[in-house]
Amino acid sequence: NPSWSWRKFSCVITKGGIKMAAIFLNSLRLNWRSALFTGLGLAVVATLFSGLFEHFKGQLGTFVGSMPEGMNAIIGDVAAATTPEGWLGLELFPLLVPVTLATLAVTLGAGLIGKEEDSGTLEMILAGKRSRLNIAWQKFLALAMLTALPAGLVFAAIWLGALIFEFSPNLWHVAAACFSGWALGLAHGGISFAVQAVTGKRGLAIAVGASIFAASYVLSVICKLIDNWKDYDIYSTMYYYNIPGTLQDGIDWGRLAVLGAIALICLLVAMLGFSRRDTGK
Repeated sequence: NPSWSWRKFSCVITKGGIKMAAIFLNSLRLNWRSALFTGLGLAVVATLFSGLFEHFKGQLGTFVGSMPEGMNAIIGDVAAATTPEGWLGLELFPLLVPVTLATLAVTLGAGLIGKEEDSGTLEMILAGKRSRLNIAWQKFLALAMLTALPAGLVFAAIWLGALIFEFSPNLWHVAAACFSGWALGLAHGGISFAVQAVTGKRGLAIAVGASIFAASYVLSVICKLIDNWKDYDIYSTMYYYNIPGTLQDGIDWGRLAVLGAIALICLLVAMLGFSRRDTGK
């Protein structure tokens, strides 16, 4: 029976695919809650931003005159916040989105292999004859998916806010900003992922990943405050995150490619380091 043969073949392929992706799927199962709740928190804030735009739009001129000098470097350009894109570029995308996504990604990046190693389950996985390269790339793919969830929820919240409230940003630009936030988070999560994979130390991986992000964020603020430091902005990942530029003009593929390259390099380093490191097995 040809139809039965095709059905049997499809079942075998499906089961084989699930078996091959078991580490990836299990990583999602164990960590989806943290990604979901992080995303829901950001989504609530994004919805509030959407709803408050019309209320505050006429009062922003007063805030501009009373803002402390240099505050724009941290929360965004208040003078440009009279447009929906400018409003989203005020604190939400310059501060809350990158800090939250990077924090989540750094924590997950250090823990996806680190928790398995600390609990002893990594030895069981290795005993199942899976190669370390296979484990590393499936874990990294899980990191990418988990980091994408809150970024996607932010976009969904703003899209919903545009339907409910008098708020009409360019949704393509908003999607681009969320995508850039995901790439930023993945780049820094990739750093902690690589450090843990190479050293086997989860605490060190979190410290390194968080420190690099903090230094990068502080550098971007300093470069906006001090004219003599502007040329150093390219050494900050926030420069390649490109907010508010992405909200105003759409995605800058050149800058985004840098974040993608950082994530890819981290994956390669993690695969190489993890495949050579002694895990006690």
